[in-house]
Amino acid sequence: MAVLGRTLIISGGVLDISFAKEYLESMEFDTVVCADSGLDSAYALGLPVHYAMGDFDSVSQEARERYQCGKAVEGVNTEFVEYPPEKDATDTHIVLDWVTERFPQEIIILGATGKRLDHFLANLNILLKPLSYGIPAYIVDRHNKIYLMDHSGVIQKKDLFGKYISLVPFTREVTGVCLRGFRYGLEDRTLACGESIGVSNEMREGSGSALIKFEEGILIVTESRD
Repeated sequence: MAVLGRTLIISGGVLDISFAKEYLESMEFDTVVCADSGLDSAYALGLPVHYAMGDFDSVSQEARERYQCGKAVEGVNTEFVEYPPEKDATDTHIVLDWVTERFPQEIIILGATGKRLDHFLANLNILLKPLSYGIPAYIVDRHNKIYLMDHSGVIQKKDLFGKYISLVPFTREVTGVCLRGFRYGLEDRTLACGESIGVSNEMREGSGSALIKFEEGILIVTESRD
């Protein structure tokens, strides 16, 4: 079984290429995996791609041919895994499951927000798989870094993607929520579906870190910037 290390997944959604170039300049990945037309985004970015997976119904012929013949990025051969167009999971879901089952160190997903809200909601939902494996997985775009939490944790200010931190329950309830180091603190609060009290918080001025503590449930955490 392949050892993937730190892994970048490029989904088939609309990707802001200028943002992706800027974001990836300071990042290093051991493995790059593309879901279907994510291959076109990788080609536009000049990225080495180790695996390309999907039904390839929306990939440009140029990008596919260049990666298939090993001419897209010198010295990198791309392994193609093709699936039928009619299937019970999205291309991104198939790729994320495949990556997760190879125990990467971390997963970053680009192109998972895009224009289609149905696909974005599905992409958020499938983050449960790496969460269950204890693997950090993040959906990132120009304005947001989104991930799930199933246990208490600390956010370091130096690592914040954006100044706004929102906490929304993924499960029906998240119990015993305590927030420390935030502008708006909470003490033993239950966050429930149908509420918005956890939206648009910030780290308290002068604080180098913030604690999110809770007893049961799963949180959607979004670090956002304007």
